[in-house]
Amino acid sequence: MYEFHPYFTNDGSVGLYNSAYDDIYHSAKGALTEAYEKFILPVDIDSLSKKDNIKVLDICYGIGYNSKSFLNLIFQKYINENFKNNIYHAKSDIDTIYTNKQTSVGNLIYNDKIYDNNIFKKISVTAVDNDKILGFLSPFIKTGNKNVKNNNIDFNYKKIEKYISNNKNKKSKNCYVINNLINFLILDKISADYPEIYSDITVKNLINNQKYLQYYEADIRAIFNQFSNNICNHIPFKNKLMFLHNIYYNHISNKYKKNLKTYNLQDMTFKLIFDDARNFIKLSNDTYNLIFLDAFSPSKCPCLWSYEFFKQLYEHLEPDGIVLTYSTSAAVRGAMLEAGFYIGNIYSDSEKKFTGTIASKDSASIKLQISEADLGLIKTRAGIFYRDPNLTGQNEAITQARNIEAEQSDRLSASQYYKAFKRQNS
Repeated sequence: MYEFHPYFTNDGSVGLYNSAYDDIYHSAKGALTEAYEKFILPVDIDSLSKKDNIKVLDICYGIGYNSKSFLNLIFQKYINENFKNNIYHAKSDIDTIYTNKQTSVGNLIYNDKIYDNNIFKKISVTAVDNDKILGFLSPFIKTGNKNVKNNNIDFNYKKIEKYISNNKNKKSKNCYVINNLINFLILDKISADYPEIYSDITVKNLINNQKYLQYYEADIRAIFNQFSNNICNHIPFKNKLMFLHNIYYNHISNKYKKNLKTYNLQDMTFKLIFDDARNFIKLSNDTYNLIFLDAFSPSKCPCLWSYEFFKQLYEHLEPDGIVLTYSTSAAVRGAMLEAGFYIGNIYSDSEKKFTGTIASKDSASIKLQISEADLGLIKTRAGIFYRDPNLTGQNEAITQARNIEAEQSDRLSASQYYKAFKRQNS
């Protein structure tokens, strides 16, 4: 039986607990806030938008907060808030198309104009995860909820109890919300590649389980059920892939379908790959402008934090591209440096501290340098990085090998280093 353990975080977005790793996917302080502050806001969107292509790799996609947040920011930034009025002021980086429809403003008559949103045509998001069911559920998960109910969690994870117990709308100050059109866009893209999403029994049971309804976007769930109920009589058709997709477009909400076309969002490329990220990156020939690395913690999932994996990321990164991650581990930063990256800090406005790491081939992309103390820590036993020579190792073996290397190392321990550093700087 598939295990699904959702809960509301303090910004109204949904977090998940994974029993296999005994770990959470998202910050209980705010899952969506974390996505924005650690993976999106550090990105120079204006510079990125000037590129011919914008290629994003989302490693450990999960329920998609990082990809959704990125697409939502682009959507908000390059679509005029007054689009519904069809009255615009042209922007230099977006072509203008004049329509035959006219709008009266006072005594003047204007030809309405809309933008040809070329930016969406050059965006390509590749999302990788090994959990197919979770990927299928991603478009349905609420990404902003003003009326958070008390959490009735079905798991025991003490590290987040203080954030979710007796939660009575005690939300973080920053309340990010994903436009539901982004959820629909992702459902649209996933269903084109995986039409079996509508007949998957596990997905259908989870989507319609009363226990979880509060965690889903009602509109997206309704679209799923509408289409899912209409495909059951068409199973005998030979070309199921094409046929099911055609049926899908006959039954989806016109509101979403028209909006996708209006904003040209359907021109964006979104691919969800179900695979071990190590295997994917070894076989990929693509390079990326942005890489989101959002794996479970290094202590739980060291296979995605090894020197060899970062070496692969380095080779698949554009010259001025960046890797973003929430981890500030000395072992992770040591592996990044060894792989050839320049590294820096990511700052969280809500937590008022450094909460992540940015890495790039280009030193100019690093705005917040890491401290002298942190650089020194990388040279201690704490900075000994994980090794996975063939990118096929098991987590337990990778951890054990690092522990043995640390035990045999003549480096200072972290505590010894900090004591010495304080003496030198006192």
